[in-house]
Amino acid sequence: MVENVHTGGVMQFRHEGGVGKLDDERKALLEQGYREAEERKKKERRRKRMVWIVIAVFFLILMIVLSYFFLR
Repeated sequence: MVENVHTGGVMQFRHEGGVGKLDDERKALLEQGYREAEERKKKERRRKRMVWIVIAVFFLILMIVLSYFFLR
């Protein structure tokens, strides 16, 4: 059943009824897409964590070097 949907203002679109059932191939593709998205998120979190560790180590080394020169 086609329905005109008004979203407010001048925006509107046509919504064409319910969603049909997915076949096995499309379900598998969706599940694969979700798995790949989760892997990308894990890699991004790991990369961010490594960047923060490198920054922390850099500042730690900087503090050691500065304390050596100022406390001599």
